[in-house]
Amino acid sequence: MDKQKLITFTSALSGVVLGTTAMITQLKAEEIKTHPSNSPIEQEFDTTEASQEVQDQYALEEESTETKNEKKSSFVSELDSNASLEEEGQEESIENNEDEIPNEEIQDLKIAGAGANQLLQDGDYTIQSAVDQKYVVDVSGGGKQNGQNIQIYENNDTAAQIWKVRYDQKDGTYSFWNAGSGKVLDVTGALIQSGTNIQQYEWNGTKAQKWILTPTTAGFKITSALHADYVLDLYGGYATNTSNLQLYKSNNTKAQRWNFLHYISKEETLKDLAIKNVKTLVDGDYTISNVTNNYVLSVENGQNKNGANVDLEKNYNFSSQVWRVNHDQNGFITFTNLGTGKVLDVLGAQTNNGNNVQLYSNNGTRAQKWVAIKSGNNYQIVSALDPYILLTNSNMNSTIYGNKGNHASQTWTFIKAESLRTRIDRLASKNKNTISDGYYTIHTNLDPNFVLDVSNASKENGANIQLYTSNNTFAQQFRVLNDNRGYVTIQNINSGKLLTAASAVKNMTNVIQNELNKSSYLDKWILIKNTNGTISIVSAENDAFVLDVTAALGMNGTNIQLYESNGTKAQQFTFKQVANDALWISTNNYLTISQMEHNATLVWNFFKNQGWTPNAVSAILGNMQAESNINPGLWEGREENNLDRGFGLVQWTPATNVINWLIERGYSITSGYGQCAKILDEYQYGGQYYATKEYPLNFYQFVNSKETPEYLALAFLNNYERPYNRNQPQRSVYARNWYNFITKL
Repeated sequence: MDKQKLITFTSALSGVVLGTTAMITQLKAEEIKTHPSNSPIEQEFDTTEASQEVQDQYALEEESTETKNEKKSSFVSELDSNASLEEEGQEESIENNEDEIPNEEIQDLKIAGAGANQLLQDGDYTIQSAVDQKYVVDVSGGGKQNGQNIQIYENNDTAAQIWKVRYDQKDGTYSFWNAGSGKVLDVTGALIQSGTNIQQYEWNGTKAQKWILTPTTAGFKITSALHADYVLDLYGGYATNTSNLQLYKSNNTKAQRWNFLHYISKEETLKDLAIKNVKTLVDGDYTISNVTNNYVLSVENGQNKNGANVDLEKNYNFSSQVWRVNHDQNGFITFTNLGTGKVLDVLGAQTNNGNNVQLYSNNGTRAQKWVAIKSGNNYQIVSALDPYILLTNSNMNSTIYGNKGNHASQTWTFIKAESLRTRIDRLASKNKNTISDGYYTIHTNLDPNFVLDVSNASKENGANIQLYTSNNTFAQQFRVLNDNRGYVTIQNINSGKLLTAASAVKNMTNVIQNELNKSSYLDKWILIKNTNGTISIVSAENDAFVLDVTAALGMNGTNIQLYESNGTKAQQFTFKQVANDALWISTNNYLTISQMEHNATLVWNFFKNQGWTPNAVSAILGNMQAESNINPGLWEGREENNLDRGFGLVQWTPATNVINWLIERGYSITSGYGQCAKILDEYQYGGQYYATKEYPLNFYQFVNSKETPEYLALAFLNNYERPYNRNQPQRSVYARNWYNFITKL
């Protein structure tokens, strides 16, 4: 703290006075130390002594006002000599919870002639408790009769909480007149003992209605004119609604310190606060994290409904964790959640400590308006319901709570968020080719026997996607196709239609099949691998939502929908590549170029999924073209069923070498997928590929090689195919052509 720290007896939030009041007393003073306290009601604060400069200033004023000081000195002397003191045992008999609370020393400011000069100007004030600035001196029930009790209560901007301060120049005392009743603060029965109640009473000019103000490091001490040792005190030292006020012997605790704040209506205070801070935070999209742990303001379980809880969670870059800041014409902020379209809202517009903060449809009320106030490099977020109420992290839940000073639980960091599309584009790129292009059945992690299915095997636009027992029909087989940005389309084999969100993405949006819409992201997806090996199918329209099995029911006909990600098995899937012979062109005839390209794509997808290089696969395709036209149904010389001759993609000879293997494993003998699986089996278990002196690559080195397709085509010819005539340079030409083809897919 600087040696010349400005001490104020008002509540300030990041340098801005909050509440129904404005700053009224400022004194420069030097720092002094405080004694630590274990009291649950006392907070740490700096205590100071007046600087020499201030002391000199007041000393001069004392000399210039000698007559007034003499009068004041005489008055205080009269108090000391004439006031009746309590008997020793009397005070001990009075029960007061303050006796059980360790006191923190609060020193009076050492100002020469304090009390002789008018420290507080006449005017309308609220009198705020130093224990908790949210509570002010209040006439119980707003009553107007003599004897009505005086208490503290949350500031509610009523006349029962406004006090007209009047200073008496003759004796240096103050009286406090309630604006609602016209009566004054009064010591009941003028009884000088701890525990005497404080009431309101019509003015009678007695010392029971007069008070002396002394500035201290925590606020004003309000001493009764009846006796210099007895002050206005908050019973028990606890600030709650209806806590009583009493007379009590001075003990230098915050329960005996008060702030006087010029009355300004709560409405005007909030308006001023909003206007003053309108440029503090610019409009835009942000993540909002609490400084205690850097967890971000989130929608619990991603619920999109009125009343959904707002909590703090680890930042998963969900759109439900991004908030749009928008100022209205009066400077107030609305925080709109991008994932749901709903806004940050105080439950029931109630300002009690701990009241919950939720999501709600925008209705323009003050419960949904806020002010962001700079606090160092961070911010505090004030509710437009009450200038003393702040957004608070309460054990990882968002609530409102009275201002705690620059407390970490009420301090927030705003980080500019990317646009939704920029963020999703990055997510797609990061997860590009999670599943390779190919043909798959898509199994739920709830029960792998159930797969995604087009209802009734329909080929129509709008046909529903459901869960159904796996039956190997085309209605359950889908083509996965990755684009160059990482987005995926999922096309049903039977209909040729794409898996599509039926409407705007939100919880329970239905999933259907539909024709490609190039201008929409509703039919595009991002496939993300989970830690357990399953796949989440994320909407490219809004990355907070994923493909979901309704109600987590693993049964025939269960609907497939979109729902905000929650990490459950209902949102986890397994892609199993299918041996779909219908996709292959398999005939005992030679193929056209386009037909060969079709089958070559299937060969490439198969081996690419195994991690083979395009160089190696194009070399194999060059040999397949020479052997079979890349036709799994072709017999050598077209001599069908001649088992002694070659057959299939690489013309295994005799044909039984491949046919027996296929039959044993349940494949059709003309299955292109099965024949690719046979080559994979030969790679894994040996028996067909042998390195030569001219081409010393073993099979493992071959499939991982980045040698030229031309070289690898000849290596495959000599090491795998091994025909009688190995002088076949045309296979290298074919391989180069296939390399150019598959690398453009």
